[in-house]
Amino acid sequence: MRVRRYCAHTSGSKVVVVTNHPMSQEHYIVRHTLLLADGTFVGTKTFTPADKPESTYDLPNGYKGKIYVSSFCNLHDFWLLETKP
Repeated sequence: MRVRRYCAHTSGSKVVVVTNHPMSQEHYIVRHTLLLADGTFVGTKTFTPADKPESTYDLPNGYKGKIYVSSFCNLHDFWLLETKP
């Protein structure tokens, strides 16, 4: 599934987030964050311009609800994806 410039793939209890976006000193992805439907924080990863904007998170065992993934760009603000594992 793809929304805007990023996607989240699930495999079992793992969620992989990839943002197809330039990474330069002037324009880059700053952070990914993953939350569960009830607002429970799962994790975040902060990037530098030298990084590849990819992150991996572990869902709680047996979790089947919605997840929310955000990607934050230093120039274009905040994107949010809602999906299910």
